[in-house]
Amino acid sequence: MATTIEAQLKIALEEVGDIKPWFDKEVEAYVFEHPAYPVEYAGESEAEVIRGYPEYLREFIRHRLNGRLHPLMEEETTGRGGK
Repeated sequence: MATTIEAQLKIALEEVGDIKPWFDKEVEAYVFEHPAYPVEYAGESEAEVIRGYPEYLREFIRHRLNGRLHPLMEEETTGRGGK
């Protein structure tokens, strides 16, 4: 299963492209999200977000592969990773 998750993560990261965090003044943190996946990551630095976002995306893919997403979330997810 780990190989499958890693292969699906690779697909998802290719879809996402470069992870370029921006500073959100409301939460006073750097954030990154992509419209293809309902995954958002926030951190104190751009480097932290660049490191952390793929981990959150991996968890999302693991849940998707295990059929543990709410049907509405699945419907709104346009990314192919984890399908």
